[in-house]
Amino acid sequence: MADTKRTIPRVLTVAGSDSSGGAGIEADLKVITANGCYGMTAITALTAQNTLGVDSIHYIPGSFLRGCLEAVLSDIGADVVKTGMLGSEENVFVVAETLQKYGITKTVIDPVMVSTTGSKLLPEGAVNAVREKLFPLALILTPNIPEAIQFLPGHQPLDSLDRLISAAKVLGGMGPKNILLKGGHLPFRRSEGGYVPAGKEEEKETMIDVFWDGNDLALVESPYVNTRNTHGTGCSLASAIASNLARGMEVPEAVRAGCNYVSAGISSALMLGRGHGPINHLHSNYIMPFSPGRFVDYLLNHPSVKPIWHAYTHHPFTTQLGAGTLRRKSFQNYIVQDYLFLIQFARANSLAGYKSTSTAAISKTASIIQYVVAETVLHLDYCSRFGLTQTQVEETEESLACTAYTRFVLDIGMSQDLFALQVAMAPCLLGYQEVALRLAKEGKKDDNIYWEWVENYSGKGYGEAVIKSRELLEASAQDIGVKKIGELVAIFAKATKMERNFWEAGLECS
Repeated sequence: MADTKRTIPRVLTVAGSDSSGGAGIEADLKVITANGCYGMTAITALTAQNTLGVDSIHYIPGSFLRGCLEAVLSDIGADVVKTGMLGSEENVFVVAETLQKYGITKTVIDPVMVSTTGSKLLPEGAVNAVREKLFPLALILTPNIPEAIQFLPGHQPLDSLDRLISAAKVLGGMGPKNILLKGGHLPFRRSEGGYVPAGKEEEKETMIDVFWDGNDLALVESPYVNTRNTHGTGCSLASAIASNLARGMEVPEAVRAGCNYVSAGISSALMLGRGHGPINHLHSNYIMPFSPGRFVDYLLNHPSVKPIWHAYTHHPFTTQLGAGTLRRKSFQNYIVQDYLFLIQFARANSLAGYKSTSTAAISKTASIIQYVVAETVLHLDYCSRFGLTQTQVEETEESLACTAYTRFVLDIGMSQDLFALQVAMAPCLLGYQEVALRLAKEGKKDDNIYWEWVENYSGKGYGEAVIKSRELLEASAQDIGVKKIGELVAIFAKATKMERNFWEAGLECS
């Protein structure tokens, strides 16, 4: 009887062992497994440590490390190799030589130098070896702030967001294809001018990791959590990114998903030990395909949604609107139909309020309805500029696209539960903001008669409505089963198609 072939993404972690299980090889294997991959190891050092610190280290000779790497790569192979604590200059050379020998190009290099508790894990002489031998082989380098400082000329402090961004670009020029400069040592607070380092505990709002791919910059934000349980966050993040890469994600997507995973692990950490406890590596318990609080991200990046979502949010109608080149007739037709749609959308949100079981959810739904009503006023103002009265607008016959969409949403609301209705309405709220934010950056403001539309949907008021909508979605997503997730994805995808069809109807009007 022939063997049934089964494949699974393979991740090899080259790192030290943590006897307390919160970092190093032990944490890596938990993360790799939790993210659907098969983990393999090549241990560089054994440590006697706990949540209070590292008591002693036994370094593995380079010859034995080479044997471990050869044993794994010559037989099972690896889709991605992640490195952590290497322990010695000799081990750095062994790893670099082996990666080149086997042509491993998907590499996550985490230049571990100091533990969370402050113990030194890499000799001074090995720092240059990491920079010279491993940087050029790194698909992505993931230093934290203290580690980045050691590699930068002059060892200047990284005490602002601008300096973090500059440092990421400098590190990118040293050989790695991508940089993720982890900002966990520098919490920020938001201000009108951007982000300001937070001095007091009560000011700390957000953590920012800086991603640089040599051309584009991205800031990955995570909520600040006041906790001492951050042992192994760097190891866990690098392993999560490696697992995501092994599963076929592109680097930016793998980074963002990895940051979400670790953020959830920190916020749900268990109390273990008397010092810096570990994060919760198994927060999703293998069942949910998304981290807690990330249901909306899961929807938007689902394979059956992502291409439709892009077609919706990057539709030629919106591009022309942002550039000011959209035909007035097209916009007039759209704004009238959108007014008629908003009336039905307000009814759907009212139904959601009726189906809600808590005063908090009812209040959020009511605030969304209030904003929808405010939108209708703005729409009527636009219509008046086209010489149309409210009576004329309301007597206009609904287009097929408008009728199909509103009846679909209301039918979901009548025949299914509250969560399904929330999901059916989500593409409208989420998509308009995404479109407007994009147009605010790329569009043409001068002499653009539609710019008020862009400002409205990219503004603070609409942003607050979107936040409330996301909060309702995430709250409902906490207790759903696997089968229900599939049904909700299908509802979201269909609603997104109908939003896209709404743009089509606007362009096609005669």
